[in-house]
Amino acid sequence: MDPAKLKHIILNARHPYVVSNADPDWDCFRQSFAEWCEAFDLAHPDCVPFEGCPVKGGNHPQWEWERTKVKMKMRDICTPTDTRWNSFSYRNIALLPEPCRRGINFACFGFPEVEQDVTFWIGSAQAHTPCHYDTYGCNVVVQVFGRKSWILLPPDAKLTPVRVPFEESSVYCEENFYSPASYGPFTAVEDKVYHVVLEPGMALIVPPKWWHYVETLEPALNFNTWLGLETDVDSLISECITKLLLQDLCSDVPERVTSRLINPNEDLPTTEESVSESYQILNYLLNQRRNNKRQSSNLKRYPCEYLPIEIFGQLVDECKPFIKPVELLDRCDFNNLINRNRARNDPSYMDKISDELTVAELERIARLRKMVNVCCKPDVVKLIERVLLYETS
Repeated sequence: MDPAKLKHIILNARHPYVVSNADPDWDCFRQSFAEWCEAFDLAHPDCVPFEGCPVKGGNHPQWEWERTKVKMKMRDICTPTDTRWNSFSYRNIALLPEPCRRGINFACFGFPEVEQDVTFWIGSAQAHTPCHYDTYGCNVVVQVFGRKSWILLPPDAKLTPVRVPFEESSVYCEENFYSPASYGPFTAVEDKVYHVVLEPGMALIVPPKWWHYVETLEPALNFNTWLGLETDVDSLISECITKLLLQDLCSDVPERVTSRLINPNEDLPTTEESVSESYQILNYLLNQRRNNKRQSSNLKRYPCEYLPIEIFGQLVDECKPFIKPVELLDRCDFNNLINRNRARNDPSYMDKISDELTVAELERIARLRKMVNVCCKPDVVKLIERVLLYETS
């Protein structure tokens, strides 16, 4: 596979593509999962704080704030459990011992400079990420061990975007793919669902703003990188506006309440100084946009969608032995998938994890969640952005 051609495909893809036999020259591809875990444990004698949830879920997605931590050895991830899934994921490869990350870069995909901004994901069966789209860049995922199921939907799919839990780089949806109570919420998207099971040696190209729900089918490891794009500047403005709205709505709100509104990996200070800093960043970005200037940044931002559709199609045809589009999932097969996931539904699940809060706190969380999701809807934020761009003062 020609890395230069693959780079053009990645930066111009408007649809998800699977690369078969990617076979990057990484040491981990010359090991078994058990050997990789053993190398980790030898270099890292302390137990690892895995996060996870019960296998049974409620009517709503299992958000990150619901996860609890269990300390385990890395090799324990290969031991099946019937009651809980575990994950050690969304972490930079700098946290891995050198023997476990030796040789990892994205040169074979046309990006030899990408060797540090790489993330790893380790999980047991049923470890998953709630359905969301990434606000920045495009995503390249390489499966090393185990299998992962990817459900993908186009940006215009009729899902319900929510900003609770808030994370600057992700917009989640209300629909619960993991343990749905019924099939009803999915009828509006059942004709736009794409699906692929990534196996070792396969790579996936996820274009900007594509929704995705990802679930581990067996103990697995994958690496990925998000490639920053020149078009991300628009998203930076939208996310900055969203952050300011959250800072205002969450001002003077106790941490016990905000912990149910903000993703655990997100820092949202509401001090006067931090709000002022957010306003300064927003004004800078707006001025850059008004003057049609590219944002100056230390981050590498790549051009995207620069090839005409016809030329892109020819390029994909040339690479047919190695690359193909992710296929549309038959409506009946999607129905069967969701109905299988319904078997995990436990209506009492939310009651169990809300016992620690008072009635007043639960009511306040519900009010704030509704307010945030209304005020920070992506189309509402875009309207605010347009108004601010044309302000003269």
